[in-house]
Amino acid sequence: MELTPRTGPDSEGGDGADVGTRTADRPGRPRRRRGPAIVLLVVVLGVGGYVVLQALGSAATFYRNVDEAVDQQQSLGTKRFRLQGTVVPGTIERTGEGVDFEVTYNGVELAVQHRGDPPEMFEANEPVLLEGHFLGDGTTTYDSDLIIVKHDENYVSDNEDRLKVADEGGKVPVDDATSEAGGS
Repeated sequence: MELTPRTGPDSEGGDGADVGTRTADRPGRPRRRRGPAIVLLVVVLGVGGYVVLQALGSAATFYRNVDEAVDQQQSLGTKRFRLQGTVVPGTIERTGEGVDFEVTYNGVELAVQHRGDPPEMFEANEPVLLEGHFLGDGTTTYDSDLIIVKHDENYVSDNEDRLKVADEGGKVPVDDATSEAGGS
């Protein structure tokens, strides 16, 4: 078996001039370019970081009372935030796109344009939580696309039967008179 290194023009050295003289600049394998892989990795990490920041930013929608939001309108600009207030009586007006109304908190009132149907329990003097942003057209109008009606302990006491039905999976209890008439 021949164990001497190959020399000559057919060897890895090319023309045979520097055969057998491997240096640190010229390892046994051809040198691979790592630049494109590193650039691709940086781009993928950058895009992933941007997506995560956007998701966290939208998940952290800030909550303001009407008086705070009106005071901070300049700094809030058109950023999304949640707005808490009570629906002002006599201001609810249905529109083709939804409903317009005013909310108040600590004596400050704010006009709201809501796109979409309001919840079934939406009415005057009810506390609501809205999600949206200021229009940014120089007015103090809040553009909403989500209304959450808040309930207090009076709702629970006034609607015990309704809540019991909801807890039981929406099944309406059959009273004895109805079941006896249907069973005969």
